[in-house]
Amino acid sequence: MEEEIDYTEQSLCFYDEVHKKCSFTTASPEFYINIKYSCTPTLSDWVVCQDSDEPRPLRSVDWPTDTKLIRLSLDQFSCEEKARKVIGDTIKRWVVWVEYRPLLIDYALEKAREVVEFMPPSHNAVHLNLHVNSQLRHVVDEARAMRSETRRSREEAKAGMVCTVESSIESLESTTLIESGSCLICLEEFVDGGEGVMMPCLHIFHGDCIKKWLRTSHYCPICRFEMPTS
Repeated sequence: MEEEIDYTEQSLCFYDEVHKKCSFTTASPEFYINIKYSCTPTLSDWVVCQDSDEPRPLRSVDWPTDTKLIRLSLDQFSCEEKARKVIGDTIKRWVVWVEYRPLLIDYALEKAREVVEFMPPSHNAVHLNLHVNSQLRHVVDEARAMRSETRRSREEAKAGMVCTVESSIESLESTTLIESGSCLICLEEFVDGGEGVMMPCLHIFHGDCIKKWLRTSHYCPICRFEMPTS
């Protein structure tokens, strides 16, 4: 039985930023907590080559940092259910797996409690700067992926190949490569600092390679993401 090597994993790295303070505000005597919460996603592709069992990096793409401003009142902070909902609703579009979102909420509440516990009675405002790196790593067995895709292509050919609509192919955007790596269609390396074309699923290929591919198939060669067909 062929071993399944393809997998995607995610890890989170938390940082308690330097800006953490309490303040007293006469204009707004009510108690509140301001949290400036930011997330920087990093997506990387790794490949297991035929001559090695250890994955090697193909490419790494850093997404722009997404910063959210969260304000909790005393009523919300005192009720964990309310506090978790406010934070969860604010960060729900971050590039983080659903099962990891409770960790993000726990971290923000933990840091807020640490400050509130030791703040002077005369102060009624807490300001926090928190940051998390969201690291997504996709690992693929190069030989197995190519064999699997060849098999799928033959099956699709028998059933009638469906190509990607031309407007979607032409709308794919070029991206500057941060690291050198290989295009998994032609298996040739990218030029370090050069350009590739990014699919909506975030996988990157040579422009000519992926456009040629999509004119015969509407699936991403790596993850089988479906492109529009009409």
